[in-house]
Amino acid sequence: MATLLEGKTLAGQINAVTAEYAAKHDLTLAVIQVGDDPASGAYREAKKRQAHRLGIIFEEYLFDTFVPAREIESLIRQLNSREEITGIFIEQPLPRGYDPVSLLELVDPVKDIDGVTSANAANLYLNRPGLFPATAEALMRILEFYHIDPKGKEAVIVGRSNIVGKPAALLLLHRHATVTICHSRTQALKDVVRRGDIVVAAVGKAELLKGDDFKNEAVVLDAGYNVTEGRTVGDVDFKGAVAHVSAITPVPGGVGSVTTASLFHNLVKARQLQYGT
Repeated sequence: MATLLEGKTLAGQINAVTAEYAAKHDLTLAVIQVGDDPASGAYREAKKRQAHRLGIIFEEYLFDTFVPAREIESLIRQLNSREEITGIFIEQPLPRGYDPVSLLELVDPVKDIDGVTSANAANLYLNRPGLFPATAEALMRILEFYHIDPKGKEAVIVGRSNIVGKPAALLLLHRHATVTICHSRTQALKDVVRRGDIVVAAVGKAELLKGDDFKNEAVVLDAGYNVTEGRTVGDVDFKGAVAHVSAITPVPGGVGSVTTASLFHNLVKARQLQYGT
């Protein structure tokens, strides 16, 4: 039976550090939402509740679908210039007609707690201090918490998104793993996955990877979140994998809670980048 890499205890430790810092230094998170996408609204409300629990000031800016892009651009510039704003987060997806890349690029990199600006991508690529995507950070925190050292190991990442797959690959490279990134055009996917000492599943397809896709000693980090037939499942067939691999994150209860904690801890890092303390 695999070791369960549960996230609750780790998330609690990260949140405690963030709350302690917030008690000494004012932290303010500004969240922008355009349109009425239900999922975006739910995520925004969840951030608001978490901010209040941690003692973080929460400002929300809600726009209807037809607001001119220039108004959002103006708001972002205002938030950049306000010293009391620690971090800025733009909920996605944005409605049709808006260019998310151009809007995200307006965010000051030291306030970009989502870690999506090109400046922070460059910092990650060059292994310099910066703000990086929370899910990728969460994966590294889980490995560290459970004393799993990627050094010298073969890591296989299934998924190449800008917020999970690619940043996780770079973070693992910086920790001296040998990294392979798989995607929809990878041939013989299962053969590649079976090479992985560490496998990150981040493709967004429910239970795509089965138990016998992994080597017996594999450590599996499932960053997938899918709702199917009323169940929340990951990108890995958990029941099939848990009896086969050496360690695995459950879904729910694994990567997700650590991701949320890492996102809010990015506010601590953001303030430190802005003020040096």
